[in-house]
Amino acid sequence: MRSDRPRRARTAQEPVRRWGARRAAWIAAAALLGALGTARADPTDISRAETLLFMTPHLKDLQPPSRLHYAFRKGGTLEAGFSDTVDLDITGQPDGSKRGTARFFSGQHQIDYPEVEHVEGNPVLMFYLEREIREMSRLTGGRADHFRQMIRLALAESAQIKDIQIKVGGQTRLAQQVTISPYTSDPNRAHFESLAAKQYKFTICDTIPGAVYELRGVVPAASGSPKDQAVIEETLTFVSAGVPK
Repeated sequence: MRSDRPRRARTAQEPVRRWGARRAAWIAAAALLGALGTARADPTDISRAETLLFMTPHLKDLQPPSRLHYAFRKGGTLEAGFSDTVDLDITGQPDGSKRGTARFFSGQHQIDYPEVEHVEGNPVLMFYLEREIREMSRLTGGRADHFRQMIRLALAESAQIKDIQIKVGGQTRLAQQVTISPYTSDPNRAHFESLAAKQYKFTICDTIPGAVYELRGVVPAASGSPKDQAVIEETLTFVSAGVPK
């Protein structure tokens, strides 16, 4: 496991066209991923974790119309758990771009998210993070902007990336897992100490439709606790891809 903190200044030799494309891609990603706060001023100052999660065209091989189906499970000792599903519909547009529309949970748990135009990365990650930020705000009484900022900084400065193997449809596949612990060094953690150990794991596999295999957030049991069950354990996992009915 290694820390991911690449930093590279723009050089005079970098082609202007390449620079413009990268800048445009970063601005588009920042606009799409409002859950992560304001983009840094220098578009070259982007970590490998951010690139893998938000600036990679996860949907490039997905032919519209397509539906990505995910299963969600919430467990842990803090609150009653539940299971639900997430469907992401990808449709083609006249200009050749793609549009993403999500049905995120159902019934009393359903969350309404806007359609995403000109989508290239998988927006299920953005929706997951936005819900996570709302949940942290609800559970702690803290400001959502604070949790956005801490997640953004963790992805930029301290994300760990490793190669792992996963099983999908009975086949073993190579994936990359990004891990962050955004609140361990949070100067405000005393206000939500019981949740400050929360850790996120984002598993990306470019050989499955939509590339996002699993998104997981866990607050482990407190040290010395007689219970071995996590305080919070939430997992969103890829199930299948197909054509919307």
